[in-house]
Amino acid sequence: MKVYVGQTRSRKLIEELEGLGFGECTQRGELPPRRRPWFADNGAFRDWKADRPFDRAKWWGDVLQYDQHAPDFAVVPDMVAGGLDSLAWSLQTVRPMKDATRAPLYLVVQDGMVPRDITPHLHDFAGLFVGGSLEWKLEHGEQWVEFAHEHRKPCHIGRVGTAKRVRWAKRIGADSIDSCLPLFSSENLARFVAAVNCTQLELPL
Repeated sequence: MKVYVGQTRSRKLIEELEGLGFGECTQRGELPPRRRPWFADNGAFRDWKADRPFDRAKWWGDVLQYDQHAPDFAVVPDMVAGGLDSLAWSLQTVRPMKDATRAPLYLVVQDGMVPRDITPHLHDFAGLFVGGSLEWKLEHGEQWVEFAHEHRKPCHIGRVGTAKRVRWAKRIGADSIDSCLPLFSSENLARFVAAVNCTQLELPL
């Protein structure tokens, strides 16, 4: 399972994360990435948390730079817990993105979506990204991993920071995860690393 954590300016921490093989989750507005490999997050979750509109202009400015830095994948704009409205918006934006970048594009699945909603559109996306509310993600994450793999697509799960959730993501076969939580303290990072390396897998609380 591939691991990405957020961007940091600390040279010491950058060296430690590189030694661990952890890639970077690069948020909108943070280009260029400070570590590789990396993936490009569209910033929709941050805007949602801050109760502000999605910054489309800043996001598009990043899209135009993707090919200079070769991300593992880029996340197509979405609406947190937005269900089919989120899907409709992603479908509107994926075509312009394909014209602007060669980066693999991932569709974010959100609360209210089910596999049959996604199936007709899978050809437009290189992989799936499990977003949504925490409760929905933990309840449906395994289903989405299985669905993605049935269609020979990788599946990423966002915001997997606690030890139990890391082990859960490993158990259900997620291809990659991300979190900023390991950057908050050395203790958080140690717990996160231990979970990534753990062979005893369990369900989340």
